[in-house]
Amino acid sequence: MEKTKENHFHIVLFPWLAFGHIIPFLELSKSLASNGNGDIQISFISTPSIIKRLSPIYPPSLKSLINFVSIDLPLVDNLPAGCEATIDLKDEEQTQYLKIAYDLLQAPVEMFLNQIKLDLIICDVINCWMPEIGAKLHVPTALFSVSYAPSLAFFGPPSEFKESNSSRSPEYLTSLPEWIPFPSSLAYRYHEAVSMNEILNTKDATGLSASDRLVKVIEGCNFVLLKSCTEFDGDYLNLLKDLYQKPVVFRSFTTASCSGFIS
Repeated sequence: MEKTKENHFHIVLFPWLAFGHIIPFLELSKSLASNGNGDIQISFISTPSIIKRLSPIYPPSLKSLINFVSIDLPLVDNLPAGCEATIDLKDEEQTQYLKIAYDLLQAPVEMFLNQIKLDLIICDVINCWMPEIGAKLHVPTALFSVSYAPSLAFFGPPSEFKESNSSRSPEYLTSLPEWIPFPSSLAYRYHEAVSMNEILNTKDATGLSASDRLVKVIEGCNFVLLKSCTEFDGDYLNLLKDLYQKPVVFRSFTTASCSGFIS
């Protein structure tokens, strides 16, 4: 990686190892870099295999502002060699072992961050331990969620999951929750609720459930980034600020450049 210039605002982004997360994080990187006057520097952390599979940065003028940081994924039991992204896995059962390997990146990532000057960390929901690293380094951390604002609002405040457990019945997902104060048709069909309830509340081989990670990262980060706009999700965006008790910043599609951020 090239050395960051002293007068640059340095942002580190580190997505989960799924291209449904990696591509939005890369687009966010380009949007942030293009919004500066050449004074925003991006470090994009991922694994060697994933970085090789990414398309070249476009426009070319952004190449010098976005540096890819390659960190080897540790080998773990039950994860075939060479599997560095969810698309490489033969079934969903192996995802938990990819998460184990991903969690083992905490130490090398922290070592890398200790060696550079940085101003902001943008993490994903899976690497819920990133806010802890940010706190150690006295650097603010943002969660960039690729989930839609209505979906996050439907799940409610972090306290809702702290009070639940794996024995929770899926019926609670089939009707509008009490914390949504405006008319909405949000709800899961029962067969969807069964699957989502298992995803949210069942601990996998990492010892954590999806809701465990969501709670940890929301409580630990300084603010939340979303890809949304007020025309579609205004009520939900305002609600999320109350539910999370912290700023929610979103990418607006109403600006001429489609790259502005509004809080």
